[in-house]
Amino acid sequence: MVLIKALIVVAIFAAITTTTPIEKRHDKYIAYPVEQVEDSSILGKRYEHNDMYGFGGLGSRYLTKLKVGSSKQEVQVIVDTGSWALNFPHVGGKCLGKTCSPEDSFDPSKSNSYKNLTKYSSSGYGGGGAKANGYKSTDDLYFDDGKKIPNFEFTLLDSVAFPRGIFGISPYNNPNVSYALAAKKAGLINQAGFSLYAGPDDKGALLLGGVDKAKYEGELALYKSTLSVPAKSITLANGTVINFASVLALDTGDAGLGLDPEITEKLFKEVSDESGKLSCDIALSGNKTLTFDLGKNVSIDVPYSDVFYWNADKTKCTSRIVSSGKHGATQNVGVPLIKHIYLTHNLDTGILGVAPVKHTDESDIVDFWF
Repeated sequence: MVLIKALIVVAIFAAITTTTPIEKRHDKYIAYPVEQVEDSSILGKRYEHNDMYGFGGLGSRYLTKLKVGSSKQEVQVIVDTGSWALNFPHVGGKCLGKTCSPEDSFDPSKSNSYKNLTKYSSSGYGGGGAKANGYKSTDDLYFDDGKKIPNFEFTLLDSVAFPRGIFGISPYNNPNVSYALAAKKAGLINQAGFSLYAGPDDKGALLLGGVDKAKYEGELALYKSTLSVPAKSITLANGTVINFASVLALDTGDAGLGLDPEITEKLFKEVSDESGKLSCDIALSGNKTLTFDLGKNVSIDVPYSDVFYWNADKTKCTSRIVSSGKHGATQNVGVPLIKHIYLTHNLDTGILGVAPVKHTDESDIVDFWF
């Protein structure tokens, strides 16, 4: 009788274990460390025609490093959701008119897999005035485990109007040029997509092929969209609520916020002194915040201290906010907003996800489910 009971228990346990699926740990993703750094001359390049209140060149970008060529040279690049191509300068190339830093440059003579496609390329960024000039090329991109994306196409730059090259990760339908599609084609990830986490202390992570569910609050708001959000409104610190007249384009390559002129006019008026000049004494007092209502129950607070700041000698107050040019034009929003959200995009399905960022050392990386 004891034996029969034991057999029954074993049978029941076997039935449970065979009918209850065990969640498999997702390990088919690529993780890049990301660092937020301050550069001193590229912010104005995006909106130099809309300079207002001394809008200057100071601003932050997200950087990561790629291993390029047979010698696996590390090249530092700007992570840019506002473009889709990869480019970086060769050794001796010019960045902002000066010789590019060694950590931002690639030496093709040290890679026996490098190929110059002999096709000249000149790409414009922002309004088109910031150029990246060079020759289309291919080489292998490596990972720490020895795996690689073979013959990936990029532009090896002679000159660029930025401090370093640009790692464009927005959607593009050519797997030889789109990094996410190339990684999928190489069998390194299941779905072509990325997630960006901006952590504390200017550190973060870029994931290819996965979503870290531990890194955001609540549920993702999902949009059928190409890196733009049909946000509802913005609330100023004084309580003024202004409806957005157009979508917000999420652009990590932009160190500022390009907002509708109706918004910038009211915001700058709020933080100006009696003479009409922008005042950091006003802007930076009292823990003021801009509240972005992105819809679908996602609300993001951006401190005024992220967008208003003193110059080096504290004689002038300036900002990282500019007018988008005309009422109803697309509003390019960059690091000051994106640093406060978890951003993920599945290129295969065209679905974008955003949620308030959660700063934690915990991790729960899963494959895309949307």
